Amino acid sequence: MRLLDRMLSRSDYWEGMSSGAAVLTTTYGSPDRESILPQLTGAAQASFGSNSPVFSAIMVRISLLSQAVFRLQSVADKKLFGDQRLSILEHPWPDGTAGDLIGRCEQDVSLAGNAFIWKAADDLLVRLRPEWVTIISELVPDPLGRQYRQVLGYWFDPPKLGVPGGPMSFGEPQFFTADEVAHWAPIPDPSASFRGMSWLTPIIRDLAADTGLTDYKVKYLSNAASPNLLIRYTQKLQPGTIDSLRERMQARYGGVDNSFKTLVLDQGADATVIGNSLQQMNFESVQQAGAERILGAANVPGVLIGMEPLTGVGRAYVEVVRRFADFWATPQWASLCGALQKLVPGMPPAGIRLWYDDTDISALQEGGMQQAQINLVHAQALLTLAQAGYTRESAVEAVRSSDLTQLEAAEVPPPQFNNPVPPEFDQAGMPAVQQTQHLLPQAPGSGPGVKPLPAGSSPRLAIGTTSPGDGGNSTRPSGRVAAVRRN
Repeated sequence: MRLLDRMLSRSDYWEGMSSGAAVLTTTYGSPDRESILPQLTGAAQASFGSNSPVFSAIMVRISLLSQAVFRLQSVADKKLFGDQRLSILEHPWPDGTAGDLIGRCEQDVSLAGNAFIWKAADDLLVRLRPEWVTIISELVPDPLGRQYRQVLGYWFDPPKLGVPGGPMSFGEPQFFTADEVAHWAPIPDPSASFRGMSWLTPIIRDLAADTGLTDYKVKYLSNAASPNLLIRYTQKLQPGTIDSLRERMQARYGGVDNSFKTLVLDQGADATVIGNSLQQMNFESVQQAGAERILGAANVPGVLIGMEPLTGVGRAYVEVVRRFADFWATPQWASLCGALQKLVPGMPPAGIRLWYDDTDISALQEGGMQQAQINLVHAQALLTLAQAGYTRESAVEAVRSSDLTQLEAAEVPPPQFNNPVPPEFDQAGMPAVQQTQHLLPQAPGSGPGVKPLPAGSSPRLAIGTTSPGDGGNSTRPSGRVAAVRRN
């Protein structure tokens, strides 16, 4: 009750907002019903509409996630394909696309920690506002009598505005079974069994501080756009005179339009600066530190929203986007597909799952040189695998998925001995003797397959002595005296 009194007595921030789940279990106190704390959702929605870092972070997350395409994937070979079953996700509501569905889910998860999508018809999906949904569960015993909680359904209770059914009404309370609603909660609430938690929950106080700094800047510019002044007089003034001086000072020197005017005081007045300027309080660094904490909780690099330059070691655009996709977007896509799979009609119990395809997202494409090098390596790998005796289809799939277990050996046809013997083989199956030609004449029958050149086709050397000293014509030179050779 004390905690409830504190909630009702303060309309702004209170300590329980930093841990909404703990407050829910204390105030609502029903383990079979899990609702989202309205104050926490209201604070998150207000931050989305008034806090620049929060708005920028959520929009970057939505922009990347909504570019993915839904596909069906074979669990065995990881092959992606699409068919008519995905039409309900590709066109979830009139004039809606798969990107609109993903963007809505991400926005609800960021602001409320949960996203609820109701399958109203075979070709129609409806978004349920998360702050109006209560998760209903019950204890179910196992064969040995042990109990665990299982979701029964979702109670949708919109606020009562105006006449029921009138133009201001959001509808009557309704109950949906568990198989009718896809519930996505990528960040589990540690104090609940099924409810999710917003990434804004642990930084509520940082949001309040960042908003306070913005309000301080606005007040600073609205009042004087200069340090606060203390004006003292040597003599005592009447209350009416003090009020008159204050109004005259505010009218003549207050506000942005009167900034940097020369201050003229009456006789005996002494002006003293009693406040720090934005530069003296290091306002820019303090506000940037708070924004970095907000972006850290959102897993969004500051480069993507323009808070940091692209220069510096390891700050290249491709590297930053790739890290953002690997550490945040990829798990989000997988989690969202697992939640929406129950809405796809005709899904088998095993073997095929709902998955995503990010190959057409331009932000995730590598640079031209890097992509060319990757293609070259893939082509060399395909050539090597084909020469090693694997089928082309399995080699392509193994290279695409980086999984060598997808390789399949090509079937080699067995030798056929009933076929006619080719002319290059003899009847015994051995290579036949090939006829060769020699430039020098050979004696008849000097070797197998020897075929002498025809006569007269080329001049022949004269047959004579074979001594290397006389050149083959019996003209060996005579000896000479050594002295003569020296001269």
